Amino acid sequence: MQSPTPSPFTSVVGLGPQKSQHPLRASNRWTNVGCGAVSLLAAPVLGGLALYIAWDTLQRYGPARLDNEIGTILVMGAFGLGALLLGAYMLYSGWKSWGSAAALYESGFAYVDRQGLQQVRWDQIEAVWQAITKHYRNGIYTGTTHIYTIKTKDNRRLVLDDKFDKVEELGTAVQRGATQALYPHYAQAVQNGQRVAFGPLALDAQGLYSGDKTLAWKDIKAVKLDRGNLSIKKEGGWFSWATVTVPQIPNFFIFYDLLGRFTKIE
Repeated sequence: MQSPTPSPFTSVVGLGPQKSQHPLRASNRWTNVGCGAVSLLAAPVLGGLALYIAWDTLQRYGPARLDNEIGTILVMGAFGLGALLLGAYMLYSGWKSWGSAAALYESGFAYVDRQGLQQVRWDQIEAVWQAITKHYRNGIYTGTTHIYTIKTKDNRRLVLDDKFDKVEELGTAVQRGATQALYPHYAQAVQNGQRVAFGPLALDAQGLYSGDKTLAWKDIKAVKLDRGNLSIKKEGGWFSWATVTVPQIPNFFIFYDLLGRFTKIE
């Protein structure tokens, strides 16, 4: 009887009980391999076709006619080279991510790939960015993509996206854990009169900051969050004082809560 494959997370320590595992989705794994194989098979076909056109033209009409076909030959050759490079990249990506998986724990999460196992406690996280995009075609919803980028205090950067099973559940938990760990630091800093930065924006008890621009809280006309876009308007201004997207703002939920302490968000 064949023994079960051991979990890649058996050596995880210090993160508390495991709550869920998120392996690489089978569809993602085999899509890379399948597309890579098809592209590699297409490359010699396209390259051979370009050579055949050149040879056939020379045999039939001689070098003088070759100039008329050179555009077609070059295009076919370029497509063949592109298919070769794409196929190699897809197979490499499939190989690189083949054993990747993530697991959620009470006090953090673990991530494993070909470079080995990494453990991240909530208090080791410096920032989390999230990019959640809903896609529509002709007004019909076609799906949602999720990308969660985690930067740790020792400058590691991990990306959790739709190649992992139930990544939205995992990403939401990571956001929640990081927010709970980081929020007291940011709140205390603002209370102490310090300015705290969130990517393109910063705030303190006096107002908002965007690059070299400053906007006092009393001068804010409206703050609107709509479909992942945050727009800020100034009293007396025709245009937005600043417009940023949620994916640009690290630790967005902390920023959102602190912003709501000083002004109304529509």
